[in-house]
Amino acid sequence: MLAEQQAVDSTGGIALAYAPCMHNAILPLSLSILFLACGDDGEPTRPADGTVKAWGACMWDGQIVPELCEPDLACSYHGVCSPVCETLADCTALPGFDVDCVSTAGATICAPLCNEAKECPKTDGADLTCYQFQCIGES
Repeated sequence: MLAEQQAVDSTGGIALAYAPCMHNAILPLSLSILFLACGDDGEPTRPADGTVKAWGACMWDGQIVPELCEPDLACSYHGVCSPVCETLADCTALPGFDVDCVSTAGATICAPLCNEAKECPKTDGADLTCYQFQCIGES
């Protein structure tokens, strides 16, 4: 039988036998290649809950996540952490834009209004478009 005639360190074919140090190197080398293949792929990481400031995005992977906003903010329907208000006096204007205190399904929030050129402010949230003098998110 062929197996009975093989040397102890033989690979069973025409290849040379592994040196003893190679037996110890194969596993760490294989694991390092695995870690490289499964490493960071450049995708942004989700911010921690309760850390997104006013006018920042509270949308992650296309889903609105209200928990991302700081406690005194509310996540609006267009994916922006908006200041909460009771009256218009509670709202501060964005540079170049007026803000209105509007009721939404979940809270009363400060919402930006379009300027004279029918433009909306750029925020870290969803792109806003002007519709009847209000800045709304695209649905």
